[in-house]
Parts: sequence; structure tokens; C-alpha cells
Amino acid sequence: MTSPSDRFSASTVDLLNAAQLAQAALQSGDALAAQAPGEEWLLLALEAGDRAHQAQALLHLARCDRALHRPRDARPRCELAARLFRHVGDPAGEAGALSVLAHTASLAGHHEEAIEAALLGLRLAQSQESGVAQVVALQDLGACYVWARSFEPAQQVLRQAADAANACKPRQTPLAACLWLATGELLRLAGEREQRGQLPALGALEAHLINARHLLGEVLEGAVGGVTGELAGEAQCWWTLMQTLAQIWKGASGLAQPEFQQALALLPGGDRHWLAALAAWVQAELAWSRRLWPQARRAASQLVAQADAVQHEPLAQLGELIASQIEEQQGQPQRALQRMRALREREARVRIASLDSRAEAVQWQLDARRSERDRAQLADQAQRLEKLSMEDPLTGLANRRSFEAQAESVLRAGGVVSVALIDVDHFKQVNDRHSHLVGDQVLSQIARLMRLHVREQDLAARLAGDEFVLLLRGATEDVAQQACERLCSAVKAHDWSAIADGLAVSVSIGAAQRQDGDTLQTWLARSDAAMYAAKRERHAQALASGAEDGEGDTLD
Repeated sequence: MTSPSDRFSASTVDLLNAAQLAQAALQSGDALAAQAPGEEWLLLALEAGDRAHQAQALLHLARCDRALHRPRDARPRCELAARLFRHVGDPAGEAGALSVLAHTASLAGHHEEAIEAALLGLRLAQSQESGVAQVVALQDLGACYVWARSFEPAQQVLRQAADAANACKPRQTPLAACLWLATGELLRLAGEREQRGQLPALGALEAHLINARHLLGEVLEGAVGGVTGELAGEAQCWWTLMQTLAQIWKGASGLAQPEFQQALALLPGGDRHWLAALAAWVQAELAWSRRLWPQARRAASQLVAQADAVQHEPLAQLGELIASQIEEQQGQPQRALQRMRALREREARVRIASLDSRAEAVQWQLDARRSERDRAQLADQAQRLEKLSMEDPLTGLANRRSFEAQAESVLRAGGVVSVALIDVDHFKQVNDRHSHLVGDQVLSQIARLMRLHVREQDLAARLAGDEFVLLLRGATEDVAQQACERLCSAVKAHDWSAIADGLAVSVSIGAAQRQDGDTLQTWLARSDAAMYAAKRERHAQALASGAEDGEGDTLD
């Protein structure tokens, strides 16, 4: 007769064996073969009530799904894994689950969720004091910023990733960070071409590609660690495709064709890989450069189809944009309009899905709060998330929550302090006339100008949409007003045509000094009234001088 201790021992051995088989298969690069033992691992962990192994098995299966380009399947698994890791107090495991979650949410186009997960994963990696973990987490965050088309934060984070890789002992290769920098530059240039009708200078892209070529040579020669043989081949294909696209954009399509064939020979996983979609983009650009319109249209459609096949929403949206541009270049405005409508429909579906996803996350939090045993973990989670939820992902400024917390603090402390509310004039018209991409670039530039015109002790924040605020410590209302005038002048003098032809941007600012007895609401209300007074005064002056052309008929 088998004793309970014998049964427990046998169950534990089975669990460990399943885990070892699953992990060995995945490490060998065979994600398909790693699924069955991974599912057995999960079942055994559920039977044993072992939450730590449940989390590890779920993360393993999520990684299999990611390797097989099934991010929609990976997402719920890594979300649950992150919660279980948090419950058992395993920050390294939670960081790994958040890495997969950031990747899959980014591919779905849920950029805010992806950036939040990547930020939390980075903080957890930093708490472990593991150099390699921090490099991976920084690369995850940088990739999320790239697909979100938030290029300035992407550059900052990816440069940090490269520095961290070089600082590791032993040194890790910064190749992935450099490749993501080049990818971000490709997307930025494509977006600017759509707005301006021509490509900007390629200097930054070429610099990233030269640096990546050097790093790729180190990896292929085995001179530096951090990349397996399989990933090295993928990196070589990735670099070659981007180099080919740069050659096309420079007008050297003759050199591009053999490079493109070389990239296709390196393509991993056939059509079931995101690089296949990137290859379709290159093929569309090559046909476009030669004015081979039928081939260009087919390649753009192939880009959308292959991006959909690997559930890569950012590349699918790019495909619709490229297809619209090709139709317009060919003199087919109706077809171009149809493609833009398809793009807008995609964006709308993603927004709805993202809202649903956030609602599910909130529901989970509410359910977890009802559980007494999870109360301590929730308190710890809330404290960590509080630290991560203070930054606006688009502009990098403090967000509303951060501003309100600091403003309430200075109100309690008393003393001389002012706030200045900032509104971008006619911002809806910027979006309507030039696109939401241009609108986002305008907001990012406004944020950059705000940073340049505030002191170290001041706070610049984005409240919502096109509304910003400055918290000016130690500044009287007169001093604050002078700062506002300098910022208004800087915005007006900025070269907005570099973003889009015919674009002009101005802001309205109203300052108010703290008064005894103020609440945050009354303080902001005075600033808001001053802002609209400034807007009305400028509007009246413009009408009197005949300077406005219709945009000034309304105040917004």
C-alpha cells in the first residue's frame, strides 16, 4: 500500500520531470514540441495546488505562444502568471511574465497597457540588481515605445539599454537595442514622409545601421555574449531588411535588390514571422521606387496579410498606410481613401479592444480586493504601481495624478507658489487637418519646450488631451506670467513646418498664485479663467487686425 508521503513524493517528481522536459524543449528552440510537456506541467501543478509551479508553467506556455507568433493566446497566460508570481513573492518571475505581457500587448496595439507592463517589469528588474535582467527590461520598454510611435522616449530608453549591456560583466551585446533604434527611425521617417510628401534626411538611420553592422559582426564572430545562434540569424535578417530599405530610400535600388534576396534567404520561420511582414514592406518600397504599381499594391496588401497572420497590429496599420500612399502616388485618390478608411477602422477596433482589456484588468483588481488573503499582496502592488503611474507615456511629462499629488502637497505647505494652465489653440483642427500622428508630435514638442522653460524645482505636467500645467514653486503671479509669456513666444517661434507643411501652433496660458484658503479646484479655476481671458483677448486682437482666417471664429 502506498503511503501519503510516497504519493506526494511521486507527484513532486512528476512535476519536476514535466518542468525539465518543457524547459529543455523550449531552450532547444522547438516551441511546438515544448507545448505538450508544458501543458502537463501546468496540470500537475494545478493538481498539487503549487502556485509557484503554476506561474512558471503558465509563463512557459506564454513564451511558447510568443515564439509561435500567437500573442493573443500568450496574453491571458502571462497576465495570470504575473499575478501568481506576485502572490508567491517572486519578483524575477513576475518581471519575466511582464516582459511577455508588454510584448503581446504592444503587438495588439494596446500601447498604454504595454508600456505600463514594461515599466513595472523594469522596476522589478532594477530591484533584483541583475544587469542582464535590466538590459532585457529596458529593451522591452524601448520596443513598446517604438511600436507606440513615441520615438523620443524610445531613443532615451534604448540608449540606456545599450549602455547597460556594455556595462554588464561579462559584457552583453547592445545589438538588440541598436536594431530597435533603427526600427524606430524607419517608422519615424515613414510617418514624416506621409505628412510631408517626401523623406527627411536619413543620417540618423544610417548611423544606427552602421553601429548595428559592427555589433552584428561581433556576435557572428562569437566575440560577445547575449545572443544565441538562432537569434543571431534573426538579427542578421532584421538588419539586412532595414539596410535594404535604406538603400531604396537613398535611390540605390540596384544595390537593394541583391540585399533583399539575401534577407529573404535568412528569413526565419517562413511566412510565420514578423520579419516576413517587414520583408513585404521592403518589397512594396522597392516596387514603388521603380513605379511598378501592381507589384507595389500586391506587396502592401501582403504586408497587411502577413502582419495579421502573426497578429502584429502596428505593422498591419503601417501596411494600410503604405497602401494608401502607393494608391495616391499612382493617381488613385478613391482607392487611397478606401485604404485610409480601413486604417481608421483598424484603429477604432484596437481602441475598443484596449478599453475592454483595461475593464477586465479593473474587474480583476476589484475581485482580488474582496479576498482577505490577497490584501497584503494588493497593498504591495498598489504601492509599486503608484510609483509607475506618475508619467504620461506620450510626452514623458508628469501626468494628472502626479501633478495633483504635488499640488495638494504645496497647498498644505503654504508659501508662494503659482500654477499655469496651458491649452493648445485649435488642437482639434490640427488633428482633423493633419492627422492624429501630427497631433501627437505637436504635443510631444510642446512638452519638450515646457521642459526647456521651467526651473529644476518646477513641475511640468500633462493633464489630458491638449491640456498642460506648470507648477511654479516660489513664483509670484507676476513671475509666473513672465514665464508664460516666454513659453508662448517659444511655441510660436518653433518651426512647426518641420512636422507638417502649413502647420502653425500657439498656446494660451493663464497663471494664478496660491491664496490662503485655496483648494486645488479653486486655484485651478482661477488659472483656467485667466487662460480663457488671454485666449479671448488674443482672439479680439486678431479679429481687429484681420489676421485670422476663420480658425479664430471660435475659441477652443
